[in-house]
Formats: sequence, structure tokens, C-alpha cells
Amino acid sequence: MATVSVSVKLSDATKARVDRLAANNGTSPHALMIEAIEAALERGEKHDAFVEAARQSRAQMIASGKAYDGDEYLAYARARLSGEKATRPRQKAIKTLGTTSR
Repeated sequence: MATVSVSVKLSDATKARVDRLAANNGTSPHALMIEAIEAALERGEKHDAFVEAARQSRAQMIASGKAYDGDEYLAYARARLSGEKATRPRQKAIKTLGTTSR
């Protein structure tokens, strides 16, 4: 694996925190910073994947013209979480959602 050298400028206070945390964890400041960068990348990639899945779901909903009624789905989820048997609600035409009185 090829490696690339990168220079990072840290304030004295941040450098002291890195040194202290690395020493407490029995690792080097370099290893701590690499771990922190990799963790930040992982979080960012998971966030991006989540947002993309949401965009695709929204596009699918708009294309189909159907969605779940939020109150019905919430009641279904609560019943399932409490161990009750529940029938999953059916999707409805988007234009009809929110038009009935409750």
C-alpha cells in the first residue's frame, strides 16, 4: 500500500490534547490521528449513503404516487414493538393523505 505524507497544523492546545489522549490510550499521536481521520470518513460515508437512500425512497414514492399514512404506520410500529400482532398498513395515494378527519 502506498502512503502519502500530509502535514497538519494544530494549535498548541489541540496538539497537547492529542498527545495526552494518545498517551492515555497507549498509542502514538500519529496512530490516534489516523484513527480519527478514518472514523470521520466512515461517519461521513455512512451519512452520505443514508441521504442517498432517502433520496431514492422519495423518488420512488413520487413516481408511484403512494405512501404510508404516518399515524397508521406509527400505530403499527408501536404495536409490533410491544409484541402485539399487527397488520402492516397499506400504502395510499399521496393526494388522499391528510384529507380525512381523525
